[in-house]
Amino acid sequence: MDIYSIPPLLSAIILFILFLMGVFKSKGSPVNLLFSLICLIGCFLNTDKTILTVIADEGLALRISRIDHIFLVFIIPLYLHFTLLVTGYKKWLPYIKYSYIISLLLLPLTRHPQYLTHVKHYSFGFFAISGPYFYFFGALSTVSTALSLYLLVKKLGEETASMKKTRIRYILLSFGLAAFVNHFDILTMSGYAMYPLGNFVFVPMCLLGYSILKHDVMEWKIFLNKGIVLVTLLLISTGLFVGLEVLLKRLFDTSVHTDVAYIIAMVLTFFLVYFSKERVQDFLVQFLQQEFIRNREALRDLSFAILTLHHIEDIKKTVIARLSKLFALQRCAVRMVPKVDETETVGIVQESDALWNDGYRLSIPIHSKAHPSYLLLGEKGNMSLYTGEEVEFLTILANHTALSFDNAKAYKKIRDFSNSLEKLVDERTRALIQSESLAAVGRLAAGVAHELNNPIAGVMSTLEFYIDHMEEKSEIRDDLIFSLNELRRAKDIVKSLLDASRQKDEAKDIVDVCNPLEDALKILYNQYKNKTIAITKNFTAQNSLVMGNGPRLCQVFINIIKNSIDAIGDRSGRITIDVFNEERPPDPAHQGEGPVQWLVCRVSDDGEGIEKKHLKDIFKPFFTTKPQGKGIGLGLFIVHEIIKDHKAAIEVESDKNKGTVFTLSFPCLQQ
Repeated sequence: MDIYSIPPLLSAIILFILFLMGVFKSKGSPVNLLFSLICLIGCFLNTDKTILTVIADEGLALRISRIDHIFLVFIIPLYLHFTLLVTGYKKWLPYIKYSYIISLLLLPLTRHPQYLTHVKHYSFGFFAISGPYFYFFGALSTVSTALSLYLLVKKLGEETASMKKTRIRYILLSFGLAAFVNHFDILTMSGYAMYPLGNFVFVPMCLLGYSILKHDVMEWKIFLNKGIVLVTLLLISTGLFVGLEVLLKRLFDTSVHTDVAYIIAMVLTFFLVYFSKERVQDFLVQFLQQEFIRNREALRDLSFAILTLHHIEDIKKTVIARLSKLFALQRCAVRMVPKVDETETVGIVQESDALWNDGYRLSIPIHSKAHPSYLLLGEKGNMSLYTGEEVEFLTILANHTALSFDNAKAYKKIRDFSNSLEKLVDERTRALIQSESLAAVGRLAAGVAHELNNPIAGVMSTLEFYIDHMEEKSEIRDDLIFSLNELRRAKDIVKSLLDASRQKDEAKDIVDVCNPLEDALKILYNQYKNKTIAITKNFTAQNSLVMGNGPRLCQVFINIIKNSIDAIGDRSGRITIDVFNEERPPDPAHQGEGPVQWLVCRVSDDGEGIEKKHLKDIFKPFFTTKPQGKGIGLGLFIVHEIIKDHKAAIEVESDKNKGTVFTLSFPCLQQ
């Protein structure tokens, strides 16, 4: 063996490996079967060329060449058949049988002396010389190859899907280049002393191997990944062996026997390959899969990044932005759905799917219990296919996204619970402050009631006596009347203190809230009858019954409506009283039950309003926004205590010069 034997030997080895891959994957796939047969014929042809470079028997060389050409005639139908299946032009398939018939008719010609007349010895070894019958086969082979290339080019222009487009592109380049270099063998077969370019068919076959490695165009990548290191080591071994053999012969000239040189070269090659194989493997992985390694690291970083996010929209935006940048995607989305089947896996979007028209090519389920969804990816920027490894890491990313979604929901629950707990603590703190204030009021009232009531009553009686027995024109009568009114006001303050400090439970009965409302309006009639205040009543509640104390509820409405009257003052204004029913979800202790019916009483006015900064204090005792002498700040405090005692709720909305709205919510009595 010399250097001229290496190209056909490499071509034979690579074609044989591709043949084996095609055989392993041929089950249920006519395309893979045809491809493996084409590679097998190419392997036979290059094996023949390798043998012809080393043998010395001219007759044996001719017999080997004629045997090889028995199989070579079937390259005509195999090329066409393979191309039609790859391109999808199946309407031409019924005619393919005629090409097989033509190949069968050519079989006898391969044994005729005018097909291959003899072999000629060149510097690179023997090579068969063609006869006139061979050119007939060559013409048919050229037509078959040209038609196949035409169909591939035509399909390449029509195809819109990047996956199919990439597959056709690489098949066209590899098979087209292989056919091109093989046709130059005709020059050598015609007697021209040139090295056959067909011996370099391993170059386009390596291009096909690269396409399988990078894009899996024949869906063989698992086999190629396992064999690529071995093939590379084989090529390195062959090159080292031939190089060492030539070097030894040059160094020692004729002093070393040829067989000894072969043995020494073989031993040296073995040790060199054995001690360098791991470095070669590492280099190949880094060189051939550098893009994959880069993408893998980027996807890993993305997986860790989304696990630190706590909001669904942030997770979606991060995934979409990173993937779009990583793969230069034309379309990318995370689409929420009601449910994802637990057994569902990665899916290639077909042309018949609606997602195809939206520009998506890959669908990966996100198995999240909180937010089931799909990770949808469109065409890559370089129009290449998604490799198996990329799909695997994208699946892992989808699983991490599902975990992030579930974590986000859990985080939201914890955050809501924390906010609810803070709100509850705040409410309890305010309640405690109010309770302490109430206790202080009670102690104060108990201390001053007996001390003030008796003196006040005595002074009032004395004043009333003198006023009744004094002439109306007396100079001091008006002063006495003023003093009597101020004492009455002091008596009312003491009574309010006593009312606010009451802690006893009062009897409750079924009350129609509309009745204490009407009573409150009657009591206050004298206060607004001479004012330009319009009072509108909208009593639309179907169920206005509550369990409560009528007089105490009347006191509530008197205080609230009187505040509205005071807020409007002497100008024109409106007070609106709405009573209606409202359904609300049950409290957390009764989750799972139906909605609860509430009775809502809303009193709104267009008075001067309350500044927002004061809203948090209006239910505190002795807090008032009225001018001095107009109120002591116990009215709304008493309202709040009565409402709380009725297990109801009170809310207030107001702002300066924008009016005030008091909303009271009572649990309805179920009829």
